[in-house]
Amino acid sequence: MTEKKSKKKILFLLLRVVVSAGLIGYFLSTLAVDEGSLTEALRKFVRAFSSASIEWLVPAFLLHIVGFSLISLRWKILLKAQGVNAAYIQLLQYYFMGAFFNTFLPSTIGGDTVRVVESRRLTGQTSTSIMVVIIERLTGMIALGLIAAAALFLKLAQQGSQEKVTWFFVTAILGGFFLLVWLAHPKIAPHILNLSRKILPVKIQSFLEQSYQAAAMYYKHPRALFSALGVSLLFQLSIVTYYYFISKSLNQDPDPLDFLLKAPILVFLLMTVPSVNGIGVRTSGFSQLMKFPKAVALSAEIIDLGIKYIYALCGGLVFLLKRRTPSNPGEGDNPNPETRKRAGTRN
Repeated sequence: MTEKKSKKKILFLLLRVVVSAGLIGYFLSTLAVDEGSLTEALRKFVRAFSSASIEWLVPAFLLHIVGFSLISLRWKILLKAQGVNAAYIQLLQYYFMGAFFNTFLPSTIGGDTVRVVESRRLTGQTSTSIMVVIIERLTGMIALGLIAAAALFLKLAQQGSQEKVTWFFVTAILGGFFLLVWLAHPKIAPHILNLSRKILPVKIQSFLEQSYQAAAMYYKHPRALFSALGVSLLFQLSIVTYYYFISKSLNQDPDPLDFLLKAPILVFLLMTVPSVNGIGVRTSGFSQLMKFPKAVALSAEIIDLGIKYIYALCGGLVFLLKRRTPSNPGEGDNPNPETRKRAGTRN
């Protein structure tokens, strides 16, 4: 069984390498055809990359700190709802460490694994730690959808679409959101899961059941759940703004509303398409979605990767320092007695 899992991991890693290499190779070859030769294509790329404006890159770089701060706050909110009063700075350090493992390990879930392991020390429960990470992911995905939906609504209104079409769209979004809340209700969801077991593949069913367990855990804490969703909205908006600043640094002038609609799609693709650190996927997104010239799209890819690698290396430094520093049990990382009691009975 272990050997089978090992083969699957190797095959998935190969798939990611092939996807990234294939996408970059495709864009370099098409750029070479457009410019007449690979040498001219590389020269055009260098010109586009070297023209990047530092005035836009500095705020883009700093937005990563804003992003880490926001998702650390979200994590703290979700842990507090489970009776864990974790130190904010500690959670921030774990996110930096997660960035290091996400970037330099051959697995996109490296960062999540680090946070599950570290938060288990705070909660005393592996299951609670996993559920918190799942809720973080879910609120992030919902936030992306809400941002794209809001941008589409504003675009329809801006283009003078028929009032009936606009209101139908708003009703559909709100209806879908409340339907999702209703379906996640502890009295409704188990019946739906029983039905889905008969028709869905095992992996999809497993994901749905884990998502339901995570949602059910917070159904009695709606304030924490909606607070986490609010923070997720701010976080995803910071990511959209970050990519907008990178675009402006490369002398592109995308329509802000159009960018607000398309950037969440790019972020979603980076989260879901198998690739090595999103290499190639960014270029495709900037080229096909944003309609940037190929050389500019490749430049945006390199800039984004460069910024991410800098923060990942900072995360590696945090990891090394934390390994050398003995942990202080009195530093805000002790769950309350009730949580320790639950941990003792469940584990």
